Amino acid sequence: MGVLKLKNGIIYGPVMSRRFGPSLGINLLPESRKACSFDCVYCHCGWTEYHSSNASKIARFFPSLMEIESAVVDAIELERGAELNALTFSGNGEPTLHPRFAEVVDSVLMIRDRALPGVAVQVLSNSTTLYRRRVVEALGRLDRRVMKLDAGTEELFAAINRPAEGVELENIVDGLSKLEDVTIQTAFMAGSVDNSGDEAVEAWIDKLRSIQPSAVQIYTIDRPPADEDLERVPRQRLESIAEDVRRAGFEAEVF
Repeated sequence: MGVLKLKNGIIYGPVMSRRFGPSLGINLLPESRKACSFDCVYCHCGWTEYHSSNASKIARFFPSLMEIESAVVDAIELERGAELNALTFSGNGEPTLHPRFAEVVDSVLMIRDRALPGVAVQVLSNSTTLYRRRVVEALGRLDRRVMKLDAGTEELFAAINRPAEGVELENIVDGLSKLEDVTIQTAFMAGSVDNSGDEAVEAWIDKLRSIQPSAVQIYTIDRPPADEDLERVPRQRLESIAEDVRRAGFEAEVF
């Protein structure tokens, strides 16, 4: 079994998420093309085709606001009898790269309010666009902000997330520290790159102290990663890391 196929449309799922239960995915990225400001070694969608923190060069490939609205309305109508816990912005890369992300958020929130009151609208983001005021404001209007932070040092950050030019860990941490009610998600791995050792975990927790998240979600590789030499971190070690996070004063859960 290889890496997952990229999404070939706007809507996917419902997905039975380990963290959120039944969730309807909303892919704001180009169809069958991975666009991301990261090129993570553990990504289950493979290596990044369009690797940049500025999507202006491929803006024409992103779905339009009208296409997104239509797809979400149709999907909700189709799934009306199903139990949904969330509508999740995710997909083929970093959703906040969409050139009209703020407008998309407002539109989907209005659709949700009409059709699925009580269902959360959330984002899974790599935290690299927090220097953009309109993105930050839009994130603040969502019900849940689940933001990636996989490393506590620039060296590990570069090795794990392989960021686009100009993206630095220090700026990400600064942006996250200014974002209210944020959930941090962290993937731990071993093998060719290892962020599960004591020193790496200590540096990562130090960044959590700067961010002050409302919750921390900890997990390991669940599907074939882009880098085939990566290894899963044992559940016992993940639980130990979670205990370290709790001792630092934050809620933590292992998935």
